[in-house]
Amino acid sequence: MTYRQIFDEAIGDAPPTAVDVDGLVAREGRRRRRRLGAYASATAVLALALGVGVVVQPGASGGPAPAYSAASATARSEPERLRTAILAAFHREVPDLRWVQGGSTADRKTWDGPVTDAPSWSVQPLQWESMTGWFAVGVAARGEVRSYLNIDVGRMRPGHTSPGDCTPGQVMCRSFTGPAGELVVAHDSEGRHLVGSVTERTVLRSVNVERADGTLVSVQTVSSSDRHLMTVEEMAAVALDPEIRLG
Repeated sequence: MTYRQIFDEAIGDAPPTAVDVDGLVAREGRRRRRRLGAYASATAVLALALGVGVVVQPGASGGPAPAYSAASATARSEPERLRTAILAAFHREVPDLRWVQGGSTADRKTWDGPVTDAPSWSVQPLQWESMTGWFAVGVAARGEVRSYLNIDVGRMRPGHTSPGDCTPGQVMCRSFTGPAGELVVAHDSEGRHLVGSVTERTVLRSVNVERADGTLVSVQTVSSSDRHLMTVEEMAAVALDPEIRLG
């Protein structure tokens, strides 16, 4: 059975639910401070709304983007290896994905910039109170859709537990099992983003994978319109790629 058949059978259709993005971010910040064990799957929303001014460059050092052949990843440093593996997964699952030149994750006005095939993708250390690892971020384009695109790869710190399966009361949460027994949790929501005095509609999508070895991989998108950048099936296939792992 293919990834798509597994996901189509497990997920089904579900309508989005309205969420106040700015309110979500404020509540998430307070929850992190109060609860050390909180695992934040909304990294993309937080960085965007809190103004984390990450200007995405073609390469980790600002130079030309390296080729993203998975076979060449082994000779690179850990962030370079992860960058290569992630981009290879994107190229396989979403070959029409493009990147916004000079796109800033903190400023949506830059999302309408020129599009390039050269990956604008940055990998940086992830150091939360509950989790360590790496996060990768960029501003991507697919057709007319522009979106913040984020991947977290990490493990929980000792004494903390992963978020686990869906729980009653969660908004639009669907869970299913991956081909190797991974727990996959997909979350869709509809949001509002305040720009000055104008409220703009946007959509959020998150797919989280928990592997048997304790590795957590999360793929998130926040679009600048009411259209998602990627399907749940595509995002799950990227997150399930065995090359996207901790070294």
